[in-house]
Amino acid sequence: MAFTQKNKLPLSPALKYAVAVSIVLVLLAASWFYMNKAKESVTYTRTLMGTVVQLTLIEGEPARFDEAAEAAFTEISRLESIFSSYKDDSDVSRINAAAGKALVDIKPETVEVLRKALYMAALSEGAFNPAVGALGKVWGPSGEKGVVPAEDEIKKLLPLVDYRSIILKEHDGKAGLEKEGMAINLGGIAKGYIVDKAAVAMRKAGVTRAIIHAGGDMTVFQRDNEKPFTIGLQHPREKKLLGEAFVYNGAIATSGDYERFFIKDGVRYHHILDPKTGFPSKGTQAVTLIAADPTIADALSTAVFVLGPEKGMALIEGLDGVEGVIVGEDGLVRVSSGFKGKIY
Repeated sequence: MAFTQKNKLPLSPALKYAVAVSIVLVLLAASWFYMNKAKESVTYTRTLMGTVVQLTLIEGEPARFDEAAEAAFTEISRLESIFSSYKDDSDVSRINAAAGKALVDIKPETVEVLRKALYMAALSEGAFNPAVGALGKVWGPSGEKGVVPAEDEIKKLLPLVDYRSIILKEHDGKAGLEKEGMAINLGGIAKGYIVDKAAVAMRKAGVTRAIIHAGGDMTVFQRDNEKPFTIGLQHPREKKLLGEAFVYNGAIATSGDYERFFIKDGVRYHHILDPKTGFPSKGTQAVTLIAADPTIADALSTAVFVLGPEKGMALIEGLDGVEGVIVGEDGLVRVSSGFKGKIY
């Protein structure tokens, strides 16, 4: 692993706001390029994975930029079809349909993502849990139902939210679920993996410096000895930036209660569920993580969000090559010891 211990949906008003903010953050991330009078960048935009995906190509072979962008978008579409919970023929849907009955053949990409998902589940003691898909029956696959389920409904499903009952036969290319009614949802990790593979496709097409942004997941890459990208950190409650992070290469993953949510009787219900309670996690407003591996960064941001500020920061500090910013429920901002950037 990279560390040592030390979907398509209609865009809700909340998501539309998050997307609009994301576009601003991408522009900020690229601003250093203009200030340093580099060659003109090109930005490509497409709606995929239930969000707006932006590719900002900055350096490489300009004549191949169109080809590189199309290769990246094609790879994103291909992988989305493998991991989507909304496609009946995806690996995820086939695993869920066979829950408690049989193992199914899965693609190498699914093997890799499931392996990392189970690693992150164990590392976070279940705060990140790919078996949370069972709760989609009452909340919706991404919390989009907009209704609060009865507590009894949730309690009946909790025994099915057990990542230890996920079966992965890596060498055989098979996976399954031990209990009927179980369901996996890889939305909290697959997007990071997909963004990473899009970056690989762009590099193969001659791009040497770029930004890939998809909802709460961003990957930046460039040659060595370049100036860092400046990444804006969105304030979870106000229409302004919380601060900036300086990143040379790697992933920036954000999880927040402002991305997909609804208000009921004055209570904010968001899409990041606590696997132990079955209800939206409490104690955190937003988490932004910086790490080398986009797949792990994606899952880890969810895990830290669920763990809360104190336990979440302890997890960050115990991992090599990971830094982050956590905004607690009280609005207090915590920054990891090796974070490079500034908080306003």
